[in-house]
Amino acid sequence: MTRTTIFAISFFALFSINLSAQKNNVWEGGAPGHESDWHYYKNWSLGKTPDAFDRVIIPDVSASTQKYPIIQQGAIEVLSIEVQAGASLILFRSARIMAEEFICNGSCKGCEQRIWIEGNIPPVMASQQ
Repeated sequence: MTRTTIFAISFFALFSINLSAQKNNVWEGGAPGHESDWHYYKNWSLGKTPDAFDRVIIPDVSASTQKYPIIQQGAIEVLSIEVQAGASLILFRSARIMAEEFICNGSCKGCEQRIWIEGNIPPVMASQQ
């Protein structure tokens, strides 16, 4: 094999590994004693709290658990976060989320100043550029 062929194979192998590492972690909520706790692993579809490789989806759970995530404190890093129509997210003053993408078609209380996108640029600054 030529050096170019080896490089191409290595590149595509690494690229496919990175794609497979990104997973949707969907909020379910309602875990006994921790119904709205973002940090409680049983509230998530993957059975773990979201991390920097997760695409977070917060759906409308009004027909199931009726419990939406609340982040009381801490800095959270996720790949992306989507609050779907009819869904809700609450961030307290001591909580921050860093994400490459933020989509909000529902309600997000406290998000205006506490969700940073694209390299930690607050949404207010990002929209002014």
